[in-house]
Amino acid sequence: MPWHTRAVRALALSSNFARLEAFALLGAALALTACPTQEPSAETETETETGEPSCLDTDTPGPDIVVNFNSEIEELQLGECVPERLIITGGGVTNLSALSNVREIGILEIRFAPMLTTLTGLENLQRVDTLIITGNSVMPTLLEWDDLATVGSIIITSNDGLTDLGSFPALSSAGRLEIASNPDLTDYSGFEELTMLSGGLELSDSALITDFTGLDKLTTVGGDLSIQDNPALTSFEGLGVTTVNGDLSVVSNEDLSECLVTDFAAAITVGGAEVLNGNKMDLCD
Repeated sequence: MPWHTRAVRALALSSNFARLEAFALLGAALALTACPTQEPSAETETETETGEPSCLDTDTPGPDIVVNFNSEIEELQLGECVPERLIITGGGVTNLSALSNVREIGILEIRFAPMLTTLTGLENLQRVDTLIITGNSVMPTLLEWDDLATVGSIIITSNDGLTDLGSFPALSSAGRLEIASNPDLTDYSGFEELTMLSGGLELSDSALITDFTGLDKLTTVGGDLSIQDNPALTSFEGLGVTTVNGDLSVVSNEDLSECLVTDFAAAITVGGAEVLNGNKMDLCD
C-alpha cells in the first residue's frame, strides 16, 4: 500500500477516535447534569438531631425513696434524673448538699423535717413534676430556684417560721399552686414571672397576708381559684388574674370587704360557680 494511502487512513482513524472521545465526554457531562449528587446540608442534619428524653417521660417510677438521715442521702448517690418519689423527712436530715447532682425528679416531698433549716443542695433542679414542702418548722426561706423552669404542682403548706418563698425566676407556667397555712408568711413574692396555671390556685389560712404581692403577672387559672380564711387580707392588689376556668371561691376572709369581692368577681371571667361569702360586710357604693 502506498505510503500516502496509509497516512490518509491513519488520519481518518485518529479523527474517529477524537470524535468518539468527545461524544464520551459529552455523555458523561449530560449524565452528571441529569443526576447530580447532593450532599446533605449541615442545617438539615442539625434539624434532625434531638436531645435525650427525660427519664420522667420514659421510665416507670420504682418504689418511693424515703430518707431520714443525711447518711442515707449520701449513700443513694442519685443521678441527674430520678423518676421516683423522693421523700425527705425526720429529724436526722439537716443537709441536702448530696442532692446537688439532681436536675430532674418525679415527686420531691420535703415534709416534717424539724432540723432542716435550708434547701441548699437542690438549687440545680430544672424540672419537678410535683414539689411538696410541708410541715417544716425551722426553715425561714426557700431557695432561689434559678433553673427550675418546669413544674407540675407546687404545694407549700404548714411551715411554721417560713417568711420567704425564695424565687422561681425561670417559671412562667405550672400546673397547680397551693400556698396555705404558713403562719409567718407575709407575701407571695417569688412568683413574679408566673403567668399561667393549668390547674387550680389555692391561697388560704395565712394569718399575715394582706394582699397578693408577687402574683402580678399571673393572669390565667385553668382550674379553681380558692381564697379563704385569710384574716388579715384587705385587698386584691397584686393579683393579676383575669380568667378562672373553674370555680371561684372567696370565703371567710374577715377583713376583706364583700364590696371588693363582688367587684373582683365581676371584673374577671369565671367558667364555673362563684362562692362569695363570709367576708367583711360593708355598705357598697
